[in-house]
Amino acid sequence: MFRNLLPFFLVLIVSCSKDPALFQVNFDVNPKDGGSINLNSNTYFEGETLNIEANASKNYVFDNWSGDFYGTDSTAVININSDKNLVANFSKKRFEINISIEGKGSVSRKLIKSGVNNDFSHGSIVEILALADDGWTFVEWKGDVSNKITNPQHLTVTQTKNITAVFQENISGKNASKFLALGDSYTIGASVTVNERWPVQFLNELKSYTSAIDTLQIIATSGWRVDQLKNGMNNSNLEPPYGLISLLIGVNNQFQGQNANGFRPEFIEILEKSLKLVNNRKERFFVISIPDWGASPFGSGFDRAKVSKEIDEFNSVLKEESEKRGVRYFNITDISRRALTDRTLTASDGLHPSGKMYKLWVDKMIPEISKINFE
Repeated sequence: MFRNLLPFFLVLIVSCSKDPALFQVNFDVNPKDGGSINLNSNTYFEGETLNIEANASKNYVFDNWSGDFYGTDSTAVININSDKNLVANFSKKRFEINISIEGKGSVSRKLIKSGVNNDFSHGSIVEILALADDGWTFVEWKGDVSNKITNPQHLTVTQTKNITAVFQENISGKNASKFLALGDSYTIGASVTVNERWPVQFLNELKSYTSAIDTLQIIATSGWRVDQLKNGMNNSNLEPPYGLISLLIGVNNQFQGQNANGFRPEFIEILEKSLKLVNNRKERFFVISIPDWGASPFGSGFDRAKVSKEIDEFNSVLKEESEKRGVRYFNITDISRRALTDRTLTASDGLHPSGKMYKLWVDKMIPEISKINFE
């Protein structure tokens, strides 16, 4: 009888010895809001294969596993043969702040608030400060900044930023306080008194906003085309930098039969020549559109529609080439066309603007020019 029970006990002993052990797997994430792990249970049998994956939260990246397993891949395979403690480590995304310079100066960077442990990690606040060299002035920031002129600037780091600090050379010298008006009959003020000329009225108005520009110089003659104005400038021994320059030219090119396409390269040349006279300080230079002389009494003897069309074509060139270079462009042509119904806007010669019309031009330009920091 006992002989028959022996195989049963042997089977029972062997069966009990092969029952798999149950192990505890504890997991954590560091920091707590850095991410998560895809484990649904804390207990696993010996010999099980555990596939784990760490998922980073927004604005974080996975760094590594620590504890009873080390690895840098966010996914891992672990064989269960004992209790395990697993930690998924995350860190905030890091970004660069790339600074470039236009002109002469430098930019300092100072960390105001760190995101977590690393400078310039997501959420960091960085102060950038533009420092101009002697004889130069900070003008603006370009690139990934919300306020172009605030200095210093505080940046909240949420992505890589590319920023340029723009410095410009100070305007100084014997002509630094001069307003240079370049043009033709409209600038010299044909058929109006000296005080009615638009540059004279303009400077008088500007003086109520700044004392930095106090002298007027006019280079203009009735009938001048672009080439003649250029010769006049070459013969005037102009010494840059000037404090402010205006350019109104082209009506005689149109009147004498040139087309707008032929006018363009000539205008570009004098435009860039004029910019150099303000040391390429584009904010100190402005272009004025060509008035529509066809709207004057003199224009009644011509095809007014044709004249207006050609004037518009020339003005398109002025506007396009000015704006390409970041130069202010003032459209006074619409004002000139009021002369069709208002005779007081035309001078006694029946062709050129009156002092009253010039005042309307000035009223349009002064609100913008008066905002320039001439100091």
